[in-house]
Amino acid sequence: MRKTLAMWGVLALMALGLSGCFYQDLEVLSVEDFSEVRLSLDGMQARMDVDVFNPNPYAVTVTEADVKLYVNQEVVGDVTLMEAQSIRPEARATVGLQVQTRDGALGRVLKNDLMNLLRGAEVPFTAEGSVTGKAFGLSFTVPLRHEQPMNIRP
Repeated sequence: MRKTLAMWGVLALMALGLSGCFYQDLEVLSVEDFSEVRLSLDGMQARMDVDVFNPNPYAVTVTEADVKLYVNQEVVGDVTLMEAQSIRPEARATVGLQVQTRDGALGRVLKNDLMNLLRGAEVPFTAEGSVTGKAFGLSFTVPLRHEQPMNIRP
């Protein structure tokens, strides 16, 4: 009976620790500007690197990203995780994300502002959403937001 009670006590402490007391959120230290940008008539593809710090004493695996790409508050694309990535305890890691516009969405948004584009005005891209990670079977989310104006001169 005493062993069973001790085992339940240890399990309760572990559950409490993993649910908040011993868990600290991952920290997004910086977001790099889009790189490897490819523009075409079909839209845009790029890479976005996020520098993340894991303050926990255990590894955390980043498993997915639910991030939308906006231009002037209108959704034009999606940002997805390139591959699941483990971040060591108390370490930094660069998480790679793939940026891709939806078919025709960028063109529809930009045609309303064609004169400004011809003058060389910048297009305000915003990536906003969350990145999901897992540790010991528990899931958590980290908010992500990045704004980047780009010059898309025809």
